[in-house]
This record gives sequence, C-alpha cells and structure tokens, in this order.
Amino acid sequence: MTKPVWAIGIGCRQAVSADEIRDLLARAFARLGWDALPPGLTLCTVDSKVREPGLVRAAMALGLPLVGLDAATLSTIDTPTPSAGPDRGLPPVAEAAALAGCGAPQNRSAHLVLPRIQGPASTCAVACSQGVTP
Repeated sequence: MTKPVWAIGIGCRQAVSADEIRDLLARAFARLGWDALPPGLTLCTVDSKVREPGLVRAAMALGLPLVGLDAATLSTIDTPTPSAGPDRGLPPVAEAAALAGCGAPQNRSAHLVLPRIQGPASTCAVACSQGVTP
C-alpha cells in the first residue's frame, strides 16, 4: 500500500500576514484533530503567490515546503465551493491547490478532507490522496 499524499491549499490576498496564515492553519489542524502533521505534508498555492512574504514566513515557521502550482492546472480542477472571484478564471485556489497537490485531476483518489475555510485575507483547504485522517 502506498503512503497517502497530504496537501494544504492556500489562497490569499497580497500582503497577507504570516500570523493570519498560521492562525488559519491552526484552525484547520484543530478541525481535523491533528496533534502532529502527517509526514510529507505540503503547502500549495497558485504560482503567482508562491513568493508572498507572509505565506513564505508561515511555511518556514511550520517547517513545510511551499509549492507553487500553475494557474492553468488549477483551472482544470472541479471544486465543491464556488469561486469568490470568478473574474480571475480560477476555481477557489485553496481547494484546487490542495487537490492538485495530491495529484488531481489525474489521481482520482485525491479528495478534500477539509473544504475551504476562510480568514480575513486567506483561505485554506486540506486534501489527501487516500484515507481520511493520518
């Protein structure tokens, strides 16, 4: 049996603070009942946000890799939550990035274990390639 792949998708506005991202992730981890992070967990976002200072600092503080994903790839992924910004041509970044981080759309076992939750200037969602919890 292969190990599950876990990914957290992050969507954010420009100049989001690292504190906001960490607080949002703490809420996500609490909802999932995670006392420890699953091995191999990655933070994923649209490639245009991968150098956003608050996002980079939050990833470093948590010791998680930050992966930028191509907007064209994210636009091919169906998500359950409608986009708040349809003018951008993307589905909700958090959900699409989490699913893409687990190999969607090619990996059919990729699924959300935590649909999008929102902070003041950020969103996150969590996906896994199999199972429900670590």
